[in-house]
Amino acid sequence: MALDDEKQCVAVIGAGSFGTAVAWMLRGAGHDVRMWCYEKSDADYINATHRNPLFLSNLRLDGVVASNQIEETVMGCDSVIIITPSFAVRSSAEALAQCLPDDTPVAVLSKGLDSKSGSTLYEAATSILGNEDRMCVLAGPNHAEEIAEGSYAGAVVASRNPQTARYFQHLLSRDTFRLYTSNDPVGVGLCAASKNVIAIACGIARGMGQGDNTISLLMTRGLAEMTRLVTACGGNAATCLGLAGVGDLNTTCNSPHSRNGSYGEAFAREGISVKDYEERRGMVVEGAHAIDSLLDLGARRGVELPIMQAVKDLIDGNIKLSDIPEYLMTRTLKSE
Repeated sequence: MALDDEKQCVAVIGAGSFGTAVAWMLRGAGHDVRMWCYEKSDADYINATHRNPLFLSNLRLDGVVASNQIEETVMGCDSVIIITPSFAVRSSAEALAQCLPDDTPVAVLSKGLDSKSGSTLYEAATSILGNEDRMCVLAGPNHAEEIAEGSYAGAVVASRNPQTARYFQHLLSRDTFRLYTSNDPVGVGLCAASKNVIAIACGIARGMGQGDNTISLLMTRGLAEMTRLVTACGGNAATCLGLAGVGDLNTTCNSPHSRNGSYGEAFAREGISVKDYEERRGMVVEGAHAIDSLLDLGARRGVELPIMQAVKDLIDGNIKLSDIPEYLMTRTLKSE
């Protein structure tokens, strides 16, 4: 693996807002960048206009070569970054397994859980691609809109192999984007998935007219749920206090850019379904898709997740908004 300032050829698998921002950063640093798009028309548009037709269209993608063929995208690349919606990570990894050398470094930047296995996206991709030493996961408070504006941000990149973590740390770090390494990919992946559900809860609270005290309560007790789940699955509790945990939780629960928080508000005010909201926004509400897997994982590990359960019961129509105070606030009193 090359490090430091050596020019790399990087394949970015996914052309959403974060994929576009990452491709733009990499190209700005002088790397050769290939971008895989689901739709051929999007790839053709990027190649012709050097802009993404759907996401962050203000960014110039000069020099980025787009394709809707994964094999063509990754051919000859030094490393691969998977940054699709969570539901597409498995199919992307399966396609990559057919054409990617088994020593090519791979980073998973998608946030969520694999619905088929119930595992983190890092674990699902690793099980398909093999060679865990070349795999890593990246997470943190990274709204693509702000990265594209040059706002300062940070993230953590986690791998079982320190060399892989350092490779992606050097590859992606910029003057405005600082990366830290970790050896806890499972903890980072679980934080990235579960914080989205807590953000939906905070959005629902705001939509109900609740204030800062309620949001702080949900965030803090949500962090407790995240930490219990991470440690039960063999992760490090300290991960939950870092950029993938508290950092991303704070941003996702409080930012107007948060699609999960915004969905929670829209649900409380309109009762809109996840499907209808995703069609309206053209983006995936990752937290809603991760809830079932997170709750199943918690049940298997004997971890209680009351806030996440409340979000599921609300959006499934099993309880009403008016039931929430009794649902959460009258539970058996416990120590913190």
